[in-house]
Amino acid sequence: MDWMIILPIIVYIFILVGIGAYSYKFTGTREGFHLGGRKIGSWVTAISYAFSGMSAFVLIGFVGMVYTLGPSSFYTLIGYNIGFAFSYIVIAKRLRNYSEILDAYTYTDYFVKRVRGNPHMIRAISAISILVFMSVYVGSQLAAGGMTIETVFDINPTTSVIIAGIVVTAYCLFGGFAGVSITDYFQGIIVVIGTAILGVFMINYAGGWSAVVEEVRNQDPALVTGGLGASGSALLGLIFGYLTLGVAIIGRPHDTIRFFAISSSSEVRKSFAITLTALTITYWGAFLVGYAGRVIYPNIDNPEYIFPFALVDLTHPIFGGFMIAVFLGLLMSTSDSQLLSSGSTFGEDVYRKYINMHASDRQILIVTRLFIAIVGILSTVVAVTSSESIFWITVYASAGLAATFAPVLVFSLYWDKLTNAGAVAGMLTGFMTVVLWDNFMPEFSFIMTEAVPAVVLSSVVIYVVSKLTEQPELQTVRNELQQVKKVWKK
Repeated sequence: MDWMIILPIIVYIFILVGIGAYSYKFTGTREGFHLGGRKIGSWVTAISYAFSGMSAFVLIGFVGMVYTLGPSSFYTLIGYNIGFAFSYIVIAKRLRNYSEILDAYTYTDYFVKRVRGNPHMIRAISAISILVFMSVYVGSQLAAGGMTIETVFDINPTTSVIIAGIVVTAYCLFGGFAGVSITDYFQGIIVVIGTAILGVFMINYAGGWSAVVEEVRNQDPALVTGGLGASGSALLGLIFGYLTLGVAIIGRPHDTIRFFAISSSSEVRKSFAITLTALTITYWGAFLVGYAGRVIYPNIDNPEYIFPFALVDLTHPIFGGFMIAVFLGLLMSTSDSQLLSSGSTFGEDVYRKYINMHASDRQILIVTRLFIAIVGILSTVVAVTSSESIFWITVYASAGLAATFAPVLVFSLYWDKLTNAGAVAGMLTGFMTVVLWDNFMPEFSFIMTEAVPAVVLSSVVIYVVSKLTEQPELQTVRNELQQVKKVWKK
């Protein structure tokens, strides 16, 4: 029976590594390795953006949240969809155009070239933020993988996490951005289909939708409404808190970099529609898994284990193996993007600028791949040692990345007077606010994620400091902003 589960997973892993090996031919140049030659189509961009940002929290953390909160968990999904919509409507088109004008291959390189000032502090803050929060983020994904593999195969969780870390790091090392994007596309399609199938299957297994709702009502009447029994200011606080989670997905390097690589800004609208459709189907499937799990496993100790328990107890071994492959797709579609973003930042923005300024493209790619391996090891250590909820680890890491980069990104695309000093001050403010928020304001953690105050404070600091300093190439920046707001066709 175990081999009937394992076989689909083995086949799936070989396919992923094969895609990475195939994509190696696109990585001979820096632009090819980092951005796939800026030739990524709307479908691949959409699915890879959605599932590099969604992460393993959907079938682990969010399923557990549905079990605990019922329909109130949908405020989270609304918040996330608002965040994705904001990214496409406000950021995508202009960033695609501007990154090409500036010939920027990496996130940090874009900011340095955009502000036209001393680049050292921007590079330092970017590198530290990406190293810190990416390691935590990837670690949360590997920990989620360990939970599932531990339950399904009764394997030591440390061993399962190490296996997941090796696989993710391996195909990211080979394939670069093209490999990551193609595998994300492949995985994303499986995720959409597989999550929907599992959700419908579990609802039917539990007796149908009406029976599930009735049984949940008998357990706790608050879990069939969107208010958890709260009213007035308590309800508004709950809704606001979950809606603001969407702020934490804006401007994160590992998924926003997709906008650099889409083949044309004319493809952005189509990509937006595909992204929201894929996310909506997957969200609903995950909701059905968690809600049916409330009936099937009413006394489970940790609701985040519903997904692997359901695979072991309810499904045919072959389908179970397929669904584990789906889960690995969610896990790896985020982890590979984060590893690539980390490696690119170090190779391009640290090694090339400060350690070996005359490095060849080949040397830079070797160093980039080396740093991908280092971050992969650090993330595995985080996964092995962490005991926090997958959902909230993911939220925290996202908040740190969004607070560091989102405010300065939006200003860079719309405000000609953004200066180097303003960008540095804003990035540092966002980073430090997230790091210190829980220590100084723990009573507000339920009302809003760290990203909200961090983004607000960062925006204020960017504006004030930029007004007090001067943009040395103001007219050039104005001309560029006029170009980037247009739709560039192929």
